Amino acid sequence: MKILKRITLFIMIVFLMISIGCSGAPVRIDSTPQRPIDPTRGRVITASSCGFQLFLLIPIMVNGRQARAYQNLLMAAGSDYITDIKIKESWVYGFIGTAYCTDFEATAYPYMTAK
Repeated sequence: MKILKRITLFIMIVFLMISIGCSGAPVRIDSTPQRPIDPTRGRVITASSCGFQLFLLIPIMVNGRQARAYQNLLMAAGSDYITDIKIKESWVYGFIGTAYCTDFEATAYPYMTAK
């Protein structure tokens, strides 16, 4: 009876560790410009980030891909204001696992300069 309780406890701990390992960090997207923007000079910017799930069990750079893609989007915008963000999730099955990608597309507007 004691062995059954220990096995059950071990299995529960393993499932708990697996479920904790599959959580990602939330991405906070700011929505209010600090200064007036120039709406006539908008440009489209894109960024993406991918990860791989090896044997459908071992995540390799999967959990933080949204945060990495958003950081790449911020770098592509430079000092411009980002708005109209579109997020696309995709996956591709491979022989030994699955690749997961997050793509961001947004419009970047420069801030108005003082005259």
